[in-house]
Amino acid sequence: MRNQKQLPEWARDYLHYIQVSVKEPSLEYLTEISSAHLNQIPFENISTLLQFEEYHQKGKLVQDEERFVKQLFQYHMGGTCYVINSSLHQLLKELGFQSRYAFLGGGHVALLVQIPGEAEEVYVDAGNGAPFFEPVHLQTNPTNVSRFGRVEIRLRPGDERGTHTYYRSANGEVSENMVWDFDTKKIYQFDDFQSAIKEYFQPNGLFTSHLRCQIWQLDQQRSLSLVDNVLSIQYRDGEVEKHVLADRQAIRKVINQEFELPKLPVEEAIDVLEELGTDIFTR
Repeated sequence: MRNQKQLPEWARDYLHYIQVSVKEPSLEYLTEISSAHLNQIPFENISTLLQFEEYHQKGKLVQDEERFVKQLFQYHMGGTCYVINSSLHQLLKELGFQSRYAFLGGGHVALLVQIPGEAEEVYVDAGNGAPFFEPVHLQTNPTNVSRFGRVEIRLRPGDERGTHTYYRSANGEVSENMVWDFDTKKIYQFDDFQSAIKEYFQPNGLFTSHLRCQIWQLDQQRSLSLVDNVLSIQYRDGEVEKHVLADRQAIRKVINQEFELPKLPVEEAIDVLEELGTDIFTR
């Protein structure tokens, strides 16, 4: 087991941000990290919008866990799957876990993590706005359900060994655009995702034509989701509140007081959306 001083500075800062200490690698520790991650770091595309011009100048997204950690402290930014899960991947390796990428549906990146002393890898996903508060045993728990309120995620084995399908449902109905196949036998490097990332950064795409921010607040038994100017608050018992926000000031207030992310540069992201031709208040 590595102690705090043996970790690189970015990893120490990362753990400090999610309020987790260094421990021996175990399923319990991985569960603690997974839950803390979802409660402290938002799934959002504000960082994507702010990096839109930079991406198109460089033509690729570079995996950079140090930048990710700096942005946590400077701007309260998290990101989407490519940034969040690749940074978590690097952290887990520093902590003594064996971690590798899974690629779902040709567009979503998650992790497969080996716990020392255990034969079976587990599925870990902190970059999806989904309730993966604990790792999923794909083989020994084939009927798994990751659930919060009206949202349920199921990872079901496919016809071929090592293949699985991800199903997300809300209110009992499967989201057709979130049925993703994946093969755990395949090995990926970050650059294998560049063609998918290119699609992700296209104008008028899912993450370049909307404002999105989501975080879990399990201490309040709720999840917060902002899509454009609509705030949805979902509680563990399934109750959902929706609030339409009239202007930038209302969004800023929600980000500050409800999300508790006062450094998040939401106004700049709205500016980028407007430059790309989207007014989130007149849909």
